[in-house]
Amino acid sequence: MAFMDTVRQRVRGRGLRVVFPEGGEERAVRAAGLLAEQGLAQPVLLGGRAEIEDLARRSQVALEGVELRDPRADAACEGYAAHYAELRAAKGVTLETAREKLCLPHYFGAAMVARGDAHGMVAGLRSETKPFIPAFEIIRMREGFKRASSVFVMCWPERTLFYADCSVNIQPDAETLAEIGRATAASARAFGHEPKVAFLSFSTRGSAQHADVDKVREAARRCRELEPGLLVDGELQFDAAFVPGVASRKCADSPLGGQANVFIFPDLDAGNIAYKITERLGGAAAIGPIMQGLRKPVNDVSRGCSVQDFADVATVTVAQALAAAG
Repeated sequence: MAFMDTVRQRVRGRGLRVVFPEGGEERAVRAAGLLAEQGLAQPVLLGGRAEIEDLARRSQVALEGVELRDPRADAACEGYAAHYAELRAAKGVTLETAREKLCLPHYFGAAMVARGDAHGMVAGLRSETKPFIPAFEIIRMREGFKRASSVFVMCWPERTLFYADCSVNIQPDAETLAEIGRATAASARAFGHEPKVAFLSFSTRGSAQHADVDKVREAARRCRELEPGLLVDGELQFDAAFVPGVASRKCADSPLGGQANVFIFPDLDAGNIAYKITERLGGAAAIGPIMQGLRKPVNDVSRGCSVQDFADVATVTVAQALAAAG
């Protein structure tokens, strides 16, 4: 896959640390061994050392280059707990409560990322270790963003497209859609693509009248206003955003010229349906969902993901961290 090959080349040998809270999960151990062996990341597995080492032996995984940390016995836990208690004091969180939380691997992992002891986190193999709440509470949103979103990278050998939001925001308003556009543009840049952002609708430049069309048009306007240097257009139908010949007829003055590579869908129905159709009928590989809008990269994986899927998301997380560091 051309996209992942490029991302691997970008991150290989950079030595960035990615923390995996589910250290007692075989897929996490296998992915950690793979990433360390290929020089794509310095993995950190959280959990009991004896349990992880036994699992690695049974799975025939070498742990060379993989760090093991047990939140229940780690010296950093006290400092992480104090930081968490300070962040959540207004919510009534005491230091004692914070200590209990920080013994949980996905909270400990988020604290590692927030404090700069890891560059990113990947979790979600088990439902109780989904990373969303600790990420929002500890890492928090980037300045200028109020909501997290997600992007799927749709890949063919000759093309890469970015679809958002396909898994988080159900009915985003114009302000949230504009944020999703800006966040997805940043994701495209993080993976080496110059973004050309299309806000999609069933209307192109006023061909239909509806409140939903007004929302998309307003989102595109806000996005342009917040990032004047970004190539943005909307509202556009997909063909007007993607096919130069159609664009020349429907919106000849569009700055995208029918060559958009970032597609912002008006709601979760549209985004989720579109990425699955693109994957199943269009033959694309769908990488994601990749979370956007947080101060530092945290990504969730499907509970049914493979070892390679997990390793790929971790590699993408490293690329996000490199881009954020400039």
